[in-house]
Amino acid sequence: MVSLDQLMAFNLVADGLVLAALVRLRGERPTWRILLAACLGASWATLAVLPGLRELGGLVQELSAGVLMAVLVRRWRGWRTALGDLGLLLLLAAALAGLTLLGQGLAAGAFAGNPWPPFAAGAVLFWLAVEGAHRWQQSTAPKRQIRPLEVRWQGRRSLLWALVDTGCEARDPLSGLPVVIAERAALRRFLPRRLYEALARPALTASADVAAAAQDDDRIERSLRLLQLRTVGDAEWLFGLRAQGRILGGREQPIVLCLTPRRLSSEGAFAALVGPQMCRMREGTGS
Repeated sequence: MVSLDQLMAFNLVADGLVLAALVRLRGERPTWRILLAACLGASWATLAVLPGLRELGGLVQELSAGVLMAVLVRRWRGWRTALGDLGLLLLLAAALAGLTLLGQGLAAGAFAGNPWPPFAAGAVLFWLAVEGAHRWQQSTAPKRQIRPLEVRWQGRRSLLWALVDTGCEARDPLSGLPVVIAERAALRRFLPRRLYEALARPALTASADVAAAAQDDDRIERSLRLLQLRTVGDAEWLFGLRAQGRILGGREQPIVLCLTPRRLSSEGAFAALVGPQMCRMREGTGS
């Protein structure tokens, strides 16, 4: 007979393992959201065995809880992503359960009445399998070149990690300067406060606020641009600033620094996109 506190602890550890595996396989960093979602899942599973609340254990309710846990861990990114995460969660949960049963079989009744040793053995095998799958993903994924990028504007400097994107060859049609796309959130201390707040929304809906912020400073007004660019597969209007930029080890050059309210990297590996032309600008050369 398993007590409620044992059931709660068992589900908390199992849900935490499965959610951590989901984050690992999605190539993201673990956060405190894993613990929050695991607590939710463990509480749900515990409540479902109480008299009067057993309807919580129905198929639809269990799937709803799985979607909620996935969204808590990875934030809302649309139904397609949520359902994909749910499918992966179910596969991972089945794998953990199967490896736990394998551990029980290998123990051959040596731990009768104590489910923790077989579960621990299954959890170790489970995580070894997850780590192996993650390393296989990394080895087969296309290699990305991420470089440190320094940007300078109006006496302000910031250092960002930038992905060298062969598709990022856009130029400002007025000046011909290369375009660098950066996450607004990564430049919080780089931008004037009012401009930073105005850029929180898509450019076309925030144009009045951006114009008001530019009126307070002629330097902003003179360097401001509005361009239509393609970022992360979608075309969007972005505000840009004429600035200076360089890949560390290269020569500084004039650029148009375009700011997007969206995240460019779901795992936070980089916060800017630059074209290969930035890497070709070496110290002491003009190309």
